[in-house]
Amino acid sequence: MSNGRNLKTASRALIAPIALLLVFAASSVRAQMVAGTITALNGESTITRGTRNFAAAYSAPVDFGDRLETSPTGRLTVTLTDNSQLELTESSTLLLSENLLNPNGTRAHTTVTLLGGLVRSLVRVAAGASPNYEVHTPNAVASARGTTYDTYFTNNTSRPGFKSCREFTDVLDYDGIVAVSSLANPSSPMVVLHSGDKTTVPCGLAAFAASSLAAIGTGATAGGLSAAAIAAASLGGVGIIGGGVVGGIAAAGGLSSGGGPPPSPPSKGPVTPAM
Repeated sequence: MSNGRNLKTASRALIAPIALLLVFAASSVRAQMVAGTITALNGESTITRGTRNFAAAYSAPVDFGDRLETSPTGRLTVTLTDNSQLELTESSTLLLSENLLNPNGTRAHTTVTLLGGLVRSLVRVAAGASPNYEVHTPNAVASARGTTYDTYFTNNTSRPGFKSCREFTDVLDYDGIVAVSSLANPSSPMVVLHSGDKTTVPCGLAAFAASSLAAIGTGATAGGLSAAAIAAASLGGVGIIGGGVVGGIAAAGGLSSGGGPPPSPPSKGPVTPAM
């Protein structure tokens, strides 16, 4: 009997720390999953989490693994846990793919996947840190080091000069450095963009050489680019853009109709393009 009581006592003594360990582990997993918070919202957007679909709401948390979709009149901004921001424009779909943290809680590597539309990334990276933020599309990767840039992906559309290609990724760099490469053609050269540069990756071809954004009127006063202007500019069609620059967040009064203040526009480069 004595041995039986001793075993029960020992078992209880073990259960308590194990239970605490499981709670701590669950909290740690949850911390790894949380991507950030919706800090600006306009129009209708949805979040898909596992098998659940629900309406996006201002101040709602978002997790890695979530799929964000904006309606034709919807826009939203997600502020990540490190204060980087993702601004998703109308008719866009973004998957929050991966988040790896360092032991001190800082970002080790973040990947988001743009499946359609346009996302602006305002990335914060500690000085001296290696590139650890990437926007993937079905045919390209844009890797950033402390920068502000737009990634625009479209498929089932045609552009002059491409008879059979109907899939394009455009990257426009407003501030910092972005390395762009082709996913479908990994042996092709990587193109490095600096502030004021743009490039396009068509289908499975190599990324175009970097070219200047200056000719298409970008800048803090331009208010952003329309999707049509991006497509034209990516093929060098500067002449047909003319008044293609349209108002973005600043002109529209921000994204705050869902509650709370609008995000501050970047200190350099245009505010979010209107689709």
